[in-house]
Amino acid sequence: MRKLVSSWMALMALALPLSIAPPSAAEAKPKVIYLVLWRGWEDASEGFKDGLDSAGIDYELIVRNAEGQKDRLAGFVAEAKALDVDLVATWGTSVATGMLGLHAGDANQLTVAPIPAVFMIVSQPIGSGLVADLSSSGRNFTGSLYLVSEQTQLTVLNSFGPVKRLAVVYNPLEANSTINVKRLTQLAKERQFELLARPVPLTVDGQPDGEQIIDTVESLAALGVDWFYQGPDSFMNKNGSIYVTAATAFGIPTFASTDRLVHEAGALLSVSNSYRAAGVVAAGKAAAILRDGVDPADIPITGPKEPSIVINIDSALALETYPPLSLLGLSKIVTAVPLE
Repeated sequence: MRKLVSSWMALMALALPLSIAPPSAAEAKPKVIYLVLWRGWEDASEGFKDGLDSAGIDYELIVRNAEGQKDRLAGFVAEAKALDVDLVATWGTSVATGMLGLHAGDANQLTVAPIPAVFMIVSQPIGSGLVADLSSSGRNFTGSLYLVSEQTQLTVLNSFGPVKRLAVVYNPLEANSTINVKRLTQLAKERQFELLARPVPLTVDGQPDGEQIIDTVESLAALGVDWFYQGPDSFMNKNGSIYVTAATAFGIPTFASTDRLVHEAGALLSVSNSYRAAGVVAAGKAAAILRDGVDPADIPITGPKEPSIVINIDSALALETYPPLSLLGLSKIVTAVPLE
């Protein structure tokens, strides 16, 4: 009997480590990432996914699209918490502030905290009130930058020749747009040029009226502006082709704060970080959180290392607005159909 008991205990001792061993990598559950978009899947989303794939993370991606409706965000916050996801990723200023909250907001504001999060395509993280300092959010999230400063944009723009009158048409309902216009207004005083900023007229329902863009451009063109400026404005980006085409019809070039309008709409110049690059940077920060266990508050908010200058040479030739030779060597040159 003793021999049987001893044998049984020996077998149990051998089996015990197997019963408490942690699951292998193959058995581990994938990390669940909850990605909320403002206006659908695009280059930043693709860059984010590619960055996650390159990081070798086993993940499940849940995608939600607000379709430009802020009132959907509270439901997304509730769903992310109910699903107990591992990380929330947000696209755009409205989604970030609506789901991550403001740094000086009410203690009871609705956020996804304590779920860790990363944001991307937020044009003004400080100006929008999302964070107080880019070195740390001080909270449960970090993010990537994509905009190049207005000072740098204007420096490159003026290399084509002194800009005396700069026109911008913007959506007055978007915080990032109004912040951008305020910065341009200050720079106009410092650099001694005239800024002609016009909000898009609103419909009777209080929404920006895309049908009024052409008339607004025409009224500004009549004032003899040198360039039109396209800022970080979701509504105007969506209507970018209308904006650029109208400006071009009056013989006036357009500067864009994102390169998409140079590629797709014929804007002459952009100085920016591509959406895709910003998405890849955000994915790297997500990997540091999910794979390496880094606290989001310890990850600075940064962007791609080098911005890109993109020139549509067909637009330059058509408008007889030529880039200096010194700029050509630093720029990506595209045509009406982008060169590969």
